[in-house]
Amino acid sequence: MNLIETIGYVRTDLQSLHDWTNHQFGMRSMSSSRVAFDRTHKWFGYEVILLKPNAKIKKGHWDARVNRLGDRILPGWNCALLCHYRPGVGMKPHYDHPVFEPLVGLVNIGYATFRVGNQEHQLEDGQVIKFDSSILHELLPVVSERWSLSFRRIKSQ
Repeated sequence: MNLIETIGYVRTDLQSLHDWTNHQFGMRSMSSSRVAFDRTHKWFGYEVILLKPNAKIKKGHWDARVNRLGDRILPGWNCALLCHYRPGVGMKPHYDHPVFEPLVGLVNIGYATFRVGNQEHQLEDGQVIKFDSSILHELLPVVSERWSLSFRRIKSQ
């Protein structure tokens, strides 16, 4: 059984998506993270400050492109995270914060090796996947610049 599902590819707008990522301002680092080192990020919809045990939720950025993609990839999404990884940067094995529903829809921009459970997946440029973030997962250090745009739903309080 595959632990990730490819649900499609961004093909016709892939170059404009690359251009859009390279023109994002306000990217921040998550210096307190024990999982993601040297990664920068930007929240859309709602921003979630990942404190344990309770996360802090506030208004994030708004972008028409993000809204259109999210509505197609994960209907009902309310939180999107754009991440930038330079060569040599990845994410350690982790489970996502319990403030989120487990299902994640992700647009991979660049190339990466993504491990969910004991399965490694080679992600292609423009590949769109869904996976269960309550299963241990990690991003192996990338060889070239990589972006991801992940869509989530915040659990009802």
